[in-house]
Amino acid sequence: MTAGETILCLPGELRGFAASVLTRIRMDEADADFMAGVIVASDLAGHESHGMRRLPEYVGRWRAGKANPSARPVIELDSGAVLRLDGRRGYGHIVLRDATDLAVRRARRHGIAAVAVRRAEHAGRLADYCDRAAAEGIALLLFANDAGAGQDVAPPGGLRPRLATNPIAVGIPRAKAPHLVLDMSTSVVAAGRLAEWRDRGEPIPADWVTETGVLRPAGGVKGFGLAMVVEALAGALTGAGTVSAHPEHDDQGTLVIAVDITSFRPMAGFVAEVEQFIAYVRDVPLESEGQPVRMPGESGAQTSRQRAADGVPVQEFTWRRLEELAAEFDLSLPETRAAQRGPLT
Repeated sequence: MTAGETILCLPGELRGFAASVLTRIRMDEADADFMAGVIVASDLAGHESHGMRRLPEYVGRWRAGKANPSARPVIELDSGAVLRLDGRRGYGHIVLRDATDLAVRRARRHGIAAVAVRRAEHAGRLADYCDRAAAEGIALLLFANDAGAGQDVAPPGGLRPRLATNPIAVGIPRAKAPHLVLDMSTSVVAAGRLAEWRDRGEPIPADWVTETGVLRPAGGVKGFGLAMVVEALAGALTGAGTVSAHPEHDDQGTLVIAVDITSFRPMAGFVAEVEQFIAYVRDVPLESEGQPVRMPGESGAQTSRQRAADGVPVQEFTWRRLEELAAEFDLSLPETRAAQRGPLT
């Protein structure tokens, strides 16, 4: 592979490679397969910022003693509909999966449930957990911070960072998949996307960053306000930690809120009304060059179907990092399809 090329891999090849790497660092095989699936799902959906490019970082966290691949979360507070989990420095993909499943079970019992998570590694793309709950007929809301670290975002008018990207994600059941899933950073773009663009050598849009190269909040004061709400709910409420001049941790805090639809009304009536208002919103006159209206979750699903058939693009710089992992753990690289010049987006 030469500089500037992008190669294509079958998703199963990437998932198998990622799972093998994770089992090499002593993760349970079933957990490794799940985490690998979430990683590759990000690439499939077109969100490379949380895909295979992150695998070497996850291994690096283990190598530095910051991540415990075999850890599973434990309940440290339980009052029925309200719980707090200690992630015990486990990978967030596993911790948040377990927290989501717990929130779903408790919501079915109580109608609504909230699970606070602290001391977990980063969980990657949050949409997967929202979709997981929505498939069970449960609406899910997620708020995540970096426990006071990961400060990449400046407040409006500021030149230095004071906040992390503090994502918010929501999953709403529809009659059938793809469900209504919103997963957004409260910054203009995720920090991982900014890093991906820089690695590709792509020009950084001026509206992404300040004159000092720091990420801006999404929508100015509105995104800033949302980020502050996330800091309070995911950091202060969970006990994970909040931003300061000297943060103690660089893990992730998350508040998971699950709502059982059937505790409020029959599911059939709910999804029928959701489809009704979706249809109304779609049926709008478009601007001269406007594209058909897509609901949150639909673009990723469409990209996933296309890439599952055609192959998942892997950038040259990511492939080089995978080569290093293959050498370190004595693994075969994923089989590839033809390389092509230039980046695939």
